[in-house]
Amino acid sequence: MGSRLTIPEYAKRAARQALELRDSLPKSRRFGLTTYEARREGVFSGVERAKQIISSPSLPPADAQSVASFYQRFKGCRTKKCEGAIGLWGGRKFGKKAVEFVKNL
Repeated sequence: MGSRLTIPEYAKRAARQALELRDSLPKSRRFGLTTYEARREGVFSGVERAKQIISSPSLPPADAQSVASFYQRFKGCRTKKCEGAIGLWGGRKFGKKAVEFVKNL
């Protein structure tokens, strides 16, 4: 099976809270891409990643790499939309954990 990135409860909580917040906002203020928007852009949807993080015990290396890459791109961004999007991907702490996991592959 190989090495997988365990998803801690804090990452599940961050993703769940980000989804709930996103759903409560008007469309003009929402963060993260829907599945349709993401496919159009050729990237993975933050909404789909949040659902994966919430429902899975761990991520395979390719998905851990995606989380790490996303975190690396947006770790310096502190806007509300960035914070929400990072939450969809498990939060900053999980992003750091993914980066460390990928380094040790």
